[in-house]
Amino acid sequence: MHSLSFDIETEEFLRIEKVLLFSGAVSVTQTLGNCDVFDEPSLFEIAKWSTCRIIALFNTRSESDFALSQVSETFQVGTLKQDELSDTDWSKSWKEEWLPQTFAETLCICPSWCRPPDNSLHIVIIDPGQAFGTGSHETTSLCLTWLGQNLSLLDDACVIDYGSGSGILGISAIRLGARHVTGVELDKDAIVVSRDNAIVNGVQEKIAFVEKIAPEVENAADILVANILFKPILELEPIFHRLLKCDGVLLLSGILASQVDRVVRAYSERFSIELLQTDGDWALLRATRL
Repeated sequence: MHSLSFDIETEEFLRIEKVLLFSGAVSVTQTLGNCDVFDEPSLFEIAKWSTCRIIALFNTRSESDFALSQVSETFQVGTLKQDELSDTDWSKSWKEEWLPQTFAETLCICPSWCRPPDNSLHIVIIDPGQAFGTGSHETTSLCLTWLGQNLSLLDDACVIDYGSGSGILGISAIRLGARHVTGVELDKDAIVVSRDNAIVNGVQEKIAFVEKIAPEVENAADILVANILFKPILELEPIFHRLLKCDGVLLLSGILASQVDRVVRAYSERFSIELLQTDGDWALLRATRL
């Protein structure tokens, strides 16, 4: 197996992907580019990486060489690198990295190719893929643990999952007793993934994924979970206040511990807010609508 990696302008990805696949690539992966994730542009700006890293895999060196020549002739790329990879069973080794994860003792996030532990009471099937959210990242793990520890609050609750990604938090909320979940996600590809995940878990009748909630919707949620980023969290305070019922619970994740004080100041006028837990550099905040 041989790999070819390089940096490109993000807007060129679809064009260059076709060239790589035509040249014999068995997979083409796009990773984050030149913008640090914590400095994501404002919610109301175009949130787009201007450059990104491409990694293409080929079965033979000749295919990799041919792709390199095609890419070099047609596109302006940076940091070109070719590597020969060991003859590992890539599919098997990749899957071996993803194992069932248990949160709050009873909630299990499990890939479809694994058997969940026998003592798992609430099982959610999620495969790693295009949308963020497998339970492995600290921000998601903090949210899943809180959901698993607060079954009484989830019982028959109406939940909004803002920035739903793969749908992992919303689907878990249904498994743990929520009556209905609305997942809000700007990424259309992620919405497709999350709807498929809902079907796999048999909860599609209780969960809806949308790009935005109608502005006239008010006081709709008993619980609102936002596992997003610092800047959008600051900007969305008025929307979260409008969507939550009085005394509704707001769970904020995707925040660095160093950013907690600024979030608390932004929310303290209309919410009772506190730091619940940290995991490494990440923090989880709980707020109650006043």
